[in-house]
Amino acid sequence: MNPESQFILYIILKSVTRQPTIRGDNPNMSTDIEQRIEELRRLIRHYDAAYYGANESLISDLEYDKLYDELLTLEKEHPQFDSPDSPTHRVGSDLTKEFPKVIHRTPMMSIDNTYSHQELTDWIIRTEKSLSGQKTSFVGELKVDGVAISLVYENGRLLRGVTRGDGVTGDEVTANVKTIRSIPLVIDYAGSFEVRGEVYMTFQTFATLNESIIESGQKPMQNPRNTTAGSLKLQDSREVAKRRLSFAAHFLLSDLHTENHHDNLQLLKRLGFPVVIHSEVLNTPDEVTGFCNNWEKQRHDLPFPVDGVVLKVNSFNQQNLLGSTAKAPRWVIAYKYKPEQAITQIENIEANVGRTGVVTPVAKFKPVFLAGTTIRNASLHNYQEIERLDVRIGDHVEIEKGGEIIPKVLKVIREKRTPDLTPYTPPSHCPSCGSALQKLEGEVAIRCFNTSCPAQLQASLEHFVSRVAMDIRGLGPSLLKKLVQSGLVKTVADLYDLDTENLEDIERMGSKSAQNIVRAIEKSKANGLERVIHGLGIRMIGSKAAKDLAVAVDHISQLYAMPAREIEKMEGFGPQMAQSVRIYFDREQNIAILEKLHSRGVNLKGSKGLEKSEGIFSGKTFVLTGALTRYTREEAKRIIESKGGKVTSSVSKKSSFVLAGADPGSKFDKAQKLGVEIIGEDEFEEMVK
Repeated sequence: MNPESQFILYIILKSVTRQPTIRGDNPNMSTDIEQRIEELRRLIRHYDAAYYGANESLISDLEYDKLYDELLTLEKEHPQFDSPDSPTHRVGSDLTKEFPKVIHRTPMMSIDNTYSHQELTDWIIRTEKSLSGQKTSFVGELKVDGVAISLVYENGRLLRGVTRGDGVTGDEVTANVKTIRSIPLVIDYAGSFEVRGEVYMTFQTFATLNESIIESGQKPMQNPRNTTAGSLKLQDSREVAKRRLSFAAHFLLSDLHTENHHDNLQLLKRLGFPVVIHSEVLNTPDEVTGFCNNWEKQRHDLPFPVDGVVLKVNSFNQQNLLGSTAKAPRWVIAYKYKPEQAITQIENIEANVGRTGVVTPVAKFKPVFLAGTTIRNASLHNYQEIERLDVRIGDHVEIEKGGEIIPKVLKVIREKRTPDLTPYTPPSHCPSCGSALQKLEGEVAIRCFNTSCPAQLQASLEHFVSRVAMDIRGLGPSLLKKLVQSGLVKTVADLYDLDTENLEDIERMGSKSAQNIVRAIEKSKANGLERVIHGLGIRMIGSKAAKDLAVAVDHISQLYAMPAREIEKMEGFGPQMAQSVRIYFDREQNIAILEKLHSRGVNLKGSKGLEKSEGIFSGKTFVLTGALTRYTREEAKRIIESKGGKVTSSVSKKSSFVLAGADPGSKFDKAQKLGVEIIGEDEFEEMVK
């Protein structure tokens, strides 16, 4: 653990356990209290900056709430130490510079919360007392652990979607909201109103996304909530669509529907909105606590994260009478469930090889029941995490499954560790094929770079035959799996040994289908070298980088010993990409595959020295930003490249033009600062003509 992490851990433990002495006549008492208040403010600001600025939770909600409540109490009891810049005097903000700002018609205030049944009952009693004994009813809603959003509809159409922001002003993310299929774009309603709800990510979607992130050697997302927040702030709505976000409505703001909250939820259902799971009208404290208790266990059967129940006064008239504090409405409270934890023992740590060669450590536990399921294993993500936790085989560990589908190892129970347990040593060779494992500079993941590795073969084949690579039609995942199982294909080069006879031996493969596949394989031999390089699946080498490598050589064999420093000189390449190329071609197994491809007639000639295509954009570099209306980004890129230009992802002083569409992001601002010429689609079309 590095010194900064040790210090943060020390502060967390100290802040959670320490309680200041505030009784007696000790002359040092005021100083101690003031120091504690400042310490709490520093901690909360630190956690707020990480959570709202980087979508990273450094502390659990329960621990954060304890710190916040302690600060609030101390400031109330000792007003002489109050400060206008205290975290208790503002609402956390998710505002960014990249999106237009919108002021909410009605502020989206935060909600007070509690983890105690007694405090919940006290809130009910206090609420009824404030209403002078009026009969009060409530509605309970499951608290979906997501991101608050405001949807404004005009004349039956979605006008805009806005994040909560700082509660008064939010970011307009309409283009991203429209990608969420559960949000209706058109409804059968002529008037205007606002729907508020929660955007969230299901456990399955989160697990699938994290799997791909881990396989690429990156740090996995922490939880569905933070991932959802980051997804809504992506600049490319097509990327947001891939995240498969969901939505649940929980409030309707309308000048025409002002009777009660429960009826409004039913109206939203009829209009086609997905609505949060909620109760019927609750008339007594026992009914309220009963609803909370019933869902404490049942929530584990749901496919999305729920971290509590929100209780709302049903009558809008009573809501108005109760009003709000400076921070939160008095007519609503969140009863939050404590994260469930368990202690179990690690029986083994296994190494799993993913489809891109990343080796992931997985802890195997003594089975333990937690949060509705029996837990037998949990990913430790990477070997740096093992070192940070100092996890050893045989250790007793505390695990948690709150808000995530995959259990998480929180800490080692060191007092239960026996002297014979030794530190864990990461594997040096691939558990699947035995090849030496390596690590790319700047990454924490260790990898197997042998593309013939059985654990990686299926995915390697699927990528090789895909349309973006060798474009071999007819070789789908199912057939490739059968070819691997039959032993006919052990590397991508073996595809070129297939003929109609051995293909017809495959189950359900007809003669005509076999002939079509053989023709497609034969046709692929004439592909350019850039397609071959892309198809090889070299880490960090996409279609553009593959093209750059192809034009740098006369034949792929020149890459076998090309120094990393020479590769780095190519435009768009950095040390990591150069290292990845070098690692691939330093493997004898990979060279053997290329030699076999050459012997089977696959084109491995580069295009170095060939006359470069000239055009009006020759020597010009473009950057694309914002939503283009007349082209997709791929279409614009193809036009630019066909005219001799290049398209890069980042703005620099070397950029020639920034082609900006609607709602351009930070690239637009950077171009202005650097003095790079910004053009619109009209200017672009004139240039093309």
